[in-house]
Amino acid sequence: MTRALARRVLLPLTVALTAILATTNPAAAAGNDDYTVYTGQSGGAVDFIDYGPGAPGGGDNDDYLVIRDIAADGHGVQVWAWLHGKYLGTKYNGNGAWTSVIYDPYTIFPNNVAKKEVIGLKICLVDGKDNLIQPSCSSLDWPSIDG
Repeated sequence: MTRALARRVLLPLTVALTAILATTNPAAAAGNDDYTVYTGQSGGAVDFIDYGPGAPGGGDNDDYLVIRDIAADGHGVQVWAWLHGKYLGTKYNGNGAWTSVIYDPYTIFPNNVAKKEVIGLKICLVDGKDNLIQPSCSSLDWPSIDG
């Protein structure tokens, strides 16, 4: 195979495989330090937002979660949060399909999440708070990029 032919075949194949892997990853970076984690079954998602309009009253906030119910399946969504191995708490969204709840467990820290601190999230479909539907959970840990 000539180099020109190899480039014409391999480059589009590499681009296609990269696109497939990016869309099937349970957590995909949405911005500088923003991530989304989905439940094991379609129905819920949690977005870690590094900075955006998540403060009470609609003002800007640093480091918070948006818990989304993304299916009319009769189930709620619950999220558990950790920072650098320390459990921060849990929040439940039982408001119905296509609703979002803002949860900011990071306010107990003076500067919220610092660079390289490990963010940990677990999300599950639930039938009421703490009533897990198995196997509907997903978890993800990653180091903060910029704090």
